Amino acid sequence: MEAEFLGVYVIIQNMSWASRRQFKYLSVLFLVIILIIFAFTYKIIFKKPTCFDKKQNGIETGIDCGGSCSLMCKEDVSSPVVIWSRAFPVIENNYNLVAMVENRNKDSGVFSASYEFLVYDTNNKLLGRREGKTFIPPNQQFAVFESRFYAGDNSIKSVTFKFITPLVWVKKNPSLQTLPIRVSNIVFNDDQETPNLSATIVNNSIYNIPEFEVIGILYDIDGNAINASKTQKSGLSSNNSLPVIFTWPEVLSSLPATKDVLISINPFSVSF
Repeated sequence: MEAEFLGVYVIIQNMSWASRRQFKYLSVLFLVIILIIFAFTYKIIFKKPTCFDKKQNGIETGIDCGGSCSLMCKEDVSSPVVIWSRAFPVIENNYNLVAMVENRNKDSGVFSASYEFLVYDTNNKLLGRREGKTFIPPNQQFAVFESRFYAGDNSIKSVTFKFITPLVWVKKNPSLQTLPIRVSNIVFNDDQETPNLSATIVNNSIYNIPEFEVIGILYDIDGNAINASKTQKSGLSSNNSLPVIFTWPEVLSSLPATKDVLISINPFSVSF
């Protein structure tokens, strides 16, 4: 190696003054070109890890998931549990389809989850399906509600519910559950023609609540759901309340022993 450097040195020394100057200029030009190329390629070759580069780098625990990424890795979340799914009669063989689901992940939810209800008759024949989309809030039970499924002349025996596409879980703190938003004055009126359930939604938080749903569910003495209804509200401002009422056009199969009123606010629609 020393002999090679010595050879280059001898060649330079044997150059004319003009040649040596030209050699210096070319060397400087070559160095400038190298620096320019390095400046343009540095960010590509040594670019900072991101949550969208399809690589597991930085402090990620998977490919573009975990660590500082908002996307949760599949192995870090558990699937939602379907507690029950049923069809509740409304009128003229129309039914409301309802599923009660629990998300046991404390700090993650799903922005949009596609689902499917399958409805079967007394002979276990498929009568039809109903598809839709819903959000999955973190760390709580929630109801999925589909209105007015027409069964024709058939009697419904059972309903199944499932999510039909892979769920994309993202980090989401259950901040809504810590706010003083509650239900009060729950009263059931056993009217023979139109039984109804009334309640008051109270927002004692400092935040204005955007559009939300309220679902009323009636349970018998054994804890089985006997009917359900849903209403939509345009929002509820801070330190205010509003009444809700659920009505059923026909007599219920039995008197409810327990009444539950669920407030369904999309956690991805708020910034708190």
